[in-house]
Amino acid sequence: MNTFQETEKSLRSRVLDNCTIVLVEPLNAGNVGSAARAMKNMGLERLKLVRPVELDSECEKMAVGAIDIIERAAHYDHLDAALKEENVVIGATSSRGRTARRQIYTPRSIAPLVWDYARHQRVAIVFGPERGGLSQDQLARCQYLLTIPADPAAPTLNLAQSVLVVAYEIANFEGEIAAQQTQNLASHAEREMMFEHVQEVLLKVGFLDPNNPDHIMRSIRRFLGKADLTPRDVRILRGVMSQMDWYVRNKEADVRNRFSRNREKQQ
Repeated sequence: MNTFQETEKSLRSRVLDNCTIVLVEPLNAGNVGSAARAMKNMGLERLKLVRPVELDSECEKMAVGAIDIIERAAHYDHLDAALKEENVVIGATSSRGRTARRQIYTPRSIAPLVWDYARHQRVAIVFGPERGGLSQDQLARCQYLLTIPADPAAPTLNLAQSVLVVAYEIANFEGEIAAQQTQNLASHAEREMMFEHVQEVLLKVGFLDPNNPDHIMRSIRRFLGKADLTPRDVRILRGVMSQMDWYVRNKEADVRNRFSRNREKQQ
């Protein structure tokens, strides 16, 4: 094996090692086992499960030689916890109606992006429950969306089939890679704390409707999700929010003080 082949093999290994498959509330233990087998077939090893069904003997039966992936899989109570350490999140969806304002990739077109990021970052690919897929709130936590084109007469794929198609395109990608991504990106946890901070301050200043803050927050998530935010970017944005919060609190205190002085004069 020459140096180029060794380098190529090392890069492919690093990309696959940095990819995580996340299954959210899978309803069938056999599907989880089959998804693990599909991952193993394509060289993916890291699996995270969010509130899965009980993984019984059917899961072990369908996993065949991938039972080690099942045994190592991390379990979480909610999606944010599963994504905490990930830098880039890609959500799989079958519904274009709920995501009409966002670009939706195919597994083939997302592969170069995955390779670009996964050389240096952690990339999670998230699949929702078999019946309904990921919710709007869960999709809002993803920087990128993908869907698997299928015949309109039979558009629904099994969970394991979906994992296999996506994993195949990533594992066998051989095209041009986008501009090299070398800077460290903010983790999902850092971004979520930033979004919570943004929502808190925007509620205080009256920009968000307290009865339905998610309506605008989903748009804010969408356009900030287009940017490759670094930890420094997140600190700057949170600094802006802190300054706005400080101004509002001091403005409120100033109004209260003036009101108190006016009442004292009137007395």
